[in-house]
Amino acid sequence: MLKTKRVLLMTLALAVLLAGLAGLAQAGGKIVSFNKASAQEIMAIEGLKIPESLAKSIVEHRTKNGPFKKPEDLLKVPGMTQDFIEKLNPVMKDGDVVFDPDAEPTLAPSKC
Repeated sequence: MLKTKRVLLMTLALAVLLAGLAGLAQAGGKIVSFNKASAQEIMAIEGLKIPESLAKSIVEHRTKNGPFKKPEDLLKVPGMTQDFIEKLNPVMKDGDVVFDPDAEPTLAPSKC
């Protein structure tokens, strides 16, 4: 009886672990703060090809002008376009401007 409970408990623990790993895989990436990330971390955002020059511009702009206070502030970064910011889909999370792979689109699409 003890062996049966142990096997059941191990099976349940494995199922919970696998369910958690599946959830991570579905997330498709991690949350990246545009106010804290290095250029390398910004370039590594999964699913986007962010040019090194743009990632460096984001960091340089932040260093020179202070943290981004709202997602639209990224448009002030030299080289940032409306189309690219729509791909980035920056959002506010806990008072920070971040890339969240699970966020709904928040910026209005360009009219051009």
